[in-house]
Amino acid sequence: MSRKKLGFGFLVLVFVAVLYYFNHTEHVQNLNRLQETVNLQLTDIQKNGFTVSDRKIKKDTEHFVIQINDPQKAALFLTQKGIQVTVEEAKELTGVQIGTDVTYLKDMIALEVYPLTLPTYLTTAFTTENDKKVLAQLKDMIKKKTFLMHVDIVHSTTTFEGYIKDINERIEGGKEVKLILQGLHFSGDIKNEKIVQYMQRFETLHLYMSDTLNRTISGYQSHYALAGPTAHDYMTDYSIKKIEIDEEAEGSLLADTMVLHSTSTVKDGLATETLKAKIQNLELLFEKEKFAMQTLHMDMKISNINVTTLEKLQKTDPNKEKEIDTQIETLVSNKIHLEIPMLSVDKVTLHGKEMYGFTLTATLNLDESLDIHRLGMKPKHALDKIDGDIHLSMSKEILTMLKEDPEFMIGYMMYRPKRSEGQRIYNINILDGSVKINGKLLEF
Repeated sequence: MSRKKLGFGFLVLVFVAVLYYFNHTEHVQNLNRLQETVNLQLTDIQKNGFTVSDRKIKKDTEHFVIQINDPQKAALFLTQKGIQVTVEEAKELTGVQIGTDVTYLKDMIALEVYPLTLPTYLTTAFTTENDKKVLAQLKDMIKKKTFLMHVDIVHSTTTFEGYIKDINERIEGGKEVKLILQGLHFSGDIKNEKIVQYMQRFETLHLYMSDTLNRTISGYQSHYALAGPTAHDYMTDYSIKKIEIDEEAEGSLLADTMVLHSTSTVKDGLATETLKAKIQNLELLFEKEKFAMQTLHMDMKISNINVTTLEKLQKTDPNKEKEIDTQIETLVSNKIHLEIPMLSVDKVTLHGKEMYGFTLTATLNLDESLDIHRLGMKPKHALDKIDGDIHLSMSKEILTMLKEDPEFMIGYMMYRPKRSEGQRIYNINILDGSVKINGKLLEF
């Protein structure tokens, strides 16, 4: 399981609980009627990949436990409700039981949500003595409700808001582990059993594992809004003040001031997706080699995505390669169109040298007759099925550095760049299986 999944599952399952209660909020003052309505909703949930057990109803309170028992059905159910979840993500939550305590107030419902068990993979993977010590500490944290989420649902306006209790824990075993979470708050709105708006923010998320891993995300904010009748009609915004990652095996990453905006709209069963991103500073360090970029801008648009096929692809077992290839072939059968109006970096640092950066724009069209199986045997087949133009403008310093590579130098000698205002420019045209670089045919 990836390191985000336990918290992710926490959110997923609490949304199930929230949806569950929004379906009968008009009956909350009548417990007899409530019980009848709840029974109907329980039946629906249990048909869609979840179990709801240990249900106990008192005058003004209730308790129950939620668990995923069919990841494929659960992923589809959540996607239909406006929560983007893959089958693999749902599978990794197998074994997690979420306890839910409910209090009925005059104009709202209050939920306390907390895990009762760990994922199955975790309990079976811990086999050494040190592992068992860690497992015992995790179980003790669960017992103390260290991971607790509170949600208030205002049923008259179908809005909700909540928080996850601050966490500052240290686990000792073979390696020291620290987990810190501060200031996580969220809110949203549900209409017609779908989450139509969701906001989340937190101050700090920090995970440390001795000398192996050190990750910190700070100043996180996100906003999701459903913008149409399907789960693929949406808008999302993200902003992150800083990301710091230091891993023994992978190196380190530092990203400063990130802003992302994405949209998706569906018309006649075909989706159009856009992504705009800006990163003020990005640094990568691996084996003492530093690569850095200042002021990265990216603007992309992809259209003619078959939504039905995309949903099938998301549910396909990743180990079934032939089935995946077939789905991809169907996915591109509607002439997928890709636009990159802007991909630019102001400055680049590599091999200890700071250089002015580059700008790239592109337009590509993918032919509907692309054969995935043939592509694997003959990569040039892709050129026969792609038409488009790419414009690349780079600084003299970057080109000089690239020329230090003998293979690139051979290509440079054959295909010289144009020059304009100190920049080195390549115009690349792909048409009918041929490629031209600044008007000169590329020889294969």
